Amino acid sequence: MLCLLFEKHRKTDNIVHYKQTIGSTMDKFEMLTRFSETARIGSFSGAADYLGLPKSSVSQAVQSLEKALGTRLLHRSTRRVSLTPDGEAFLPQCRALLAELEAMETQFVSDPADLRGELRVDMPSRFASNILIPKLSDFIDNHPNLRLRISSYDHRIDMIKEGIDCVIRVGELADSSLIARPLLHYRMVNCVSQSYAKRFGIPKTLDDLQHHRLIDYSHSLSQRPGEFEYTTADGTQSLTMPSAIAVNGTEAYYSACLNGLGIAQIPMVGVEKEMNNGELICVLDEYQAPPMPVNLLYPSRQQVSPRLTAFADWLVSMVNHSKTGLANT
Repeated sequence: MLCLLFEKHRKTDNIVHYKQTIGSTMDKFEMLTRFSETARIGSFSGAADYLGLPKSSVSQAVQSLEKALGTRLLHRSTRRVSLTPDGEAFLPQCRALLAELEAMETQFVSDPADLRGELRVDMPSRFASNILIPKLSDFIDNHPNLRLRISSYDHRIDMIKEGIDCVIRVGELADSSLIARPLLHYRMVNCVSQSYAKRFGIPKTLDDLQHHRLIDYSHSLSQRPGEFEYTTADGTQSLTMPSAIAVNGTEAYYSACLNGLGIAQIPMVGVEKEMNNGELICVLDEYQAPPMPVNLLYPSRQQVSPRLTAFADWLVSMVNHSKTGLANT
């Protein structure tokens, strides 16, 4: 399998040269691992620290891999490395091959405690703090030899380049090659802070919204005006509203609402405490935005790692058991 992968990335007249240059001193899969981590971290020294190896052994492994393939995979500078076009093409296949090797090696593991290694998961910070982390001790107790690395990016990421095993995303999915496992739907709520209500009042009708401000959430911070979304018997409708601020981060969006900068349309699960203690006030309850889907996404592979399978199955089960409470929030 590895030889077939390499053949896609070298010239035909390099086949014999490849067999002669690889030798037996460097394990091919170690070479791929060191290249993969260097690409993810962006430096030889960072990859060496992560892998617990001398920097020279990591850089030499990548050089040997490039020599074997007959192409340069990384651009080098004094402080950073970045992928060349050939490196961009090679990295997804490299990661897929490493994942398939791991899946083959661990396919007969029956005891959850025997699963080892790291799992990198990216998710919205509010999902992590409100839903995942309060229940996470159950998964950790059953998989003591697994280490989770949880990140929270508010922007779209390249899972292959970043070395992310799976992501949790809120909202409608764009067409992609990723596998999606539905988790739940967030109930949405329109809310303002006490300070906003004292200054601008509370809207009673949709027409009133023209005299209020919307906090616009936009990943691209585009020039499009902010829109208030609501659901009727005819489906989802939208109403253009004045807006003084647009943000592209979840925490900034919540903070803007709490500090009286406008009306926010927020998942109830993220503001239940603030609604109960009166910091935030629900407005236009009969005109709520449609529920937002939450999905677990991971790359399409023939062999999904047992670590990812274990986490995905646990997450789906945990959310299903918690859905009654989540549906009300």
